[in-house]
Amino acid sequence: MSPARARRRARDGAALLAVLALAGCAAVRDAPRLAYECPNGLSFEARLYQDMAMLDGQRGHVVLERLPHQREDELIYSDPTVIADFGLGVDRRLVRLSYTNIPEPVTCTRVAPADGQPHAPVRAAPRPGPRNPPPYDPNAPVETNIRTGDGDVGPG
Repeated sequence: MSPARARRRARDGAALLAVLALAGCAAVRDAPRLAYECPNGLSFEARLYQDMAMLDGQRGHVVLERLPHQREDELIYSDPTVIADFGLGVDRRLVRLSYTNIPEPVTCTRVAPADGQPHAPVRAAPRPGPRNPPPYDPNAPVETNIRTGDGDVGPG
């Protein structure tokens, strides 16, 4: 094989590898945003994960932890102020929000996608939700390559 042909083949292989790497990155997607409309003109978006739900609405952002000991099809998340039960109703388009300071639950309906496609089933993303890294601990032990004590420390 000629050197020019070998370089072309290597370049084509590198391009294919880059495309596959980008496709792999695209496969690790975030949970889909589910849009909901509630009574009194309120609306919010939710992203559901195995262990948490992230809600973004007109009144801010909230993270709800998933309640333990649920069946796979139960999507119940909570924090001290609200319990959100997703995937209710015949077509699983409803969410019931039960607030601690409001006596009746609020039922919201999932909004149809803008592209006119039918609703995908409501389910949690098959991975844990994004977490902030732990805060910096100045007293945490630091791993080094410095050895102490008696023993062979190498040549010399």
